[in-house]
Amino acid sequence: MPRGHRRGGGPRHRWGRRMRIVEPMLLLLMAKKSAHGYGLVEQLASVFGLLELPPQTVYRALQGMEDSGWITAKWDMDAGQGPPRKVYSITSEGLSALQNWADEMEMLRGMLDAFTSHYRKLNE
Repeated sequence: MPRGHRRGGGPRHRWGRRMRIVEPMLLLLMAKKSAHGYGLVEQLASVFGLLELPPQTVYRALQGMEDSGWITAKWDMDAGQGPPRKVYSITSEGLSALQNWADEMEMLRGMLDAFTSHYRKLNE
C-alpha cells in the first residue's frame, strides 16, 4: 500500500496530499472563463471527473491562489437569484503558473509512462 494510504479513508483522507493537483485544474478552467466557486466545483467534476472532491478543498485552493496573485476575485452583485457570489478570474501571474504546471506535468507524464511500462514488463 502506498505510504500514507489509510484503508477505508473517505474523500477527506484521499484529498489531503492531492490538493495541489486541483490548482492547475482550476487555473485551466479559469483561463477559459471566469467562474464562481460552486461553478468551478461542478466543472472539476464534469471535466476532470473529480466527483468526491470536498467543496472546501476548492475554496481553500482558491484562497491560496488568490493570496499568490494567480487569481483575483470580485463580487457579482447581479447574480440574479440568491446572495452575491465571488467570481474568480485568472491573472497574468496565474497564466504563467499554469504554463509552469503544464510543463511539469508533461515531464511527470513521461516518468509515469516509463514507470508503468517497466511495471507491466515485471508482471509479464
